Amino acid sequence: MNTSSTERFISIVGSYEIDPLDVAAFTKIAAESVEQTVNKQGCLYYIASRDLQKPNVFHLTEGWATQADLDNHGASPVFKNMLEQAFKLRILGREIYLSESKGRTLLA
Repeated sequence: MNTSSTERFISIVGSYEIDPLDVAAFTKIAAESVEQTVNKQGCLYYIASRDLQKPNVFHLTEGWATQADLDNHGASPVFKNMLEQAFKLRILGREIYLSESKGRTLLA
């Protein structure tokens, strides 16, 4: 879907602090997750990035056109498998926030 503007959307912003011994494995899981998710129905964006100041911290940002699209993603075998793999790693901390936005408009 990846449109430049929407009337409403759901966003998720999360941070994961990973044990330094598991950073390479988490990097692989995150990269595969982006590749498998970014073109799903209703996905506006799905981004994984590594913190520049704390190399064992990762930031995940998702945007979904509707709650149903997010629910479908969360129920998918691909997502469940990704979580199963990630939860085998040593996650030292995580924070995940869900927000609903009134919309977005591309500025440039």
